[in-house]
Amino acid sequence: MSLVRLSPQVQRIQANSPYIDIYTNALTSPLRSRPSEQHATLTLSHAHPEPKRWENAGDWGARHINDKAPFNLWDKRNREYRMPKGNELGWLRDNFGDGQVGSSGWYLWIETANPPQPVPLTVGCMPVMFIGIGEEHGEPIPQCPYPNPRVPDPCPALQWPIMTFPTKEQNTALLTALQSMTNVREIIYMPHWIIVELEHGDGRNYEPKSLPGTVAGRTTLYHHAEARFYKSMKNMTRARRVDPAQHPPINLGPMPQDGQNYLRQSPHLSPGCRIECGFGIPGSHVEGMNAATSAGVKLRRFDGQEVLTVSYHGFLISQEVYHPFADEDKIGDIIGARPELDIALVELTPTASEKFTNTCYFQAETPRVLLEGSEIKQGSWSEVDGMSSGLVSLLTYGRRFLKPKRPAGHPEIEFREWQAYSVDAMFGAVNNTICEGMCGAPIVQCETGGVGGFFHLSDGLNCFTAHLDDLVAEGWQLA
Repeated sequence: MSLVRLSPQVQRIQANSPYIDIYTNALTSPLRSRPSEQHATLTLSHAHPEPKRWENAGDWGARHINDKAPFNLWDKRNREYRMPKGNELGWLRDNFGDGQVGSSGWYLWIETANPPQPVPLTVGCMPVMFIGIGEEHGEPIPQCPYPNPRVPDPCPALQWPIMTFPTKEQNTALLTALQSMTNVREIIYMPHWIIVELEHGDGRNYEPKSLPGTVAGRTTLYHHAEARFYKSMKNMTRARRVDPAQHPPINLGPMPQDGQNYLRQSPHLSPGCRIECGFGIPGSHVEGMNAATSAGVKLRRFDGQEVLTVSYHGFLISQEVYHPFADEDKIGDIIGARPELDIALVELTPTASEKFTNTCYFQAETPRVLLEGSEIKQGSWSEVDGMSSGLVSLLTYGRRFLKPKRPAGHPEIEFREWQAYSVDAMFGAVNNTICEGMCGAPIVQCETGGVGGFFHLSDGLNCFTAHLDDLVAEGWQLA
């Protein structure tokens, strides 16, 4: 079943910019708003379900419901995209204008002064981003002059299929092969290349063209700076297109948040609802933290214990959890934490526990199961629906393995124990304020209903989500 948001202002955010508006004139997921007196009927049954938003959303080659292109740019057998040609380019011009068309190899970008309504998230089954005429666009590339294709590949026998992720074992083997020549603090696997981020400030220097330009058969680039490479992944031009604060009418006031009390006004309390730390001052900020985040999912362990997940960093001051504001209903207390995953575990009050259900998640796909990282495929689509955002679509295209920080004098963590993260491109209206409020909301795969993580780190165009292997290993699953 689907739970309708009681806040139409939050719903309207995603129709704010024409370059990312998947709603206007869409056949599915309309912007729903109902008078509060109708709250008793806000849970919609699936007796007459909406059309599916996706076909084959679990891998590259998915087709979005707004994708009306009469061709397919994905070669399933060879696992690669191709550029449109001939009549296909003519179709693009007829539908999107005469702007330039380009490809990164895993997504299409199309210049247009008049983006279609509704906007498709794919064209010809290829992920697509619409940009303004003449806007600069491109993927960020590390600029270090270290790679050299003439330096032998240190692990040429190590292979995995193109446009897929390596396993943890393959990542361990690759890092082990690099160990004698580099000091790696992070590695990012992209669709067509590998980015190796080198430890900064460790006294090691690397000469130009001194490191292998091919590792495990993949083009390999290097980043060597104090700032993390992911901080450079933000395209500032496109960031303006997706920021609703820079488009009327939202810019006439502060970013809206869904402040409705679903405990009192709705049949259900669900993932994505607004929750707040017990600061005592509704909407307050402490040390730069927004008091409000989004509810996660209800979990049950093998021993029968049930908890709600919330964002760990949103509850550093108080263990008390309130909905929707700190001066309204207390719904539970923090009883455990997994800081490395940015997850805190909440024991719900009897009333909140009875009303909370994972079977409603506003407009996003219903969460059904917790996933381990190995179950998340490159090219798969997911959805998140936070209290400040409405529905946002995510495309998993990268994977990070990050060296855990260790106190001085302690041995390094083994490669197989490095923390794994998904790197997802965000398709929707977002900015820093919206992303802060989305923290804690579950990221749910469109194909399977699998929860691959909880919204946390974001640069506004990408989000970085810790894998949940440790939670699954502890025996937690959806209640």
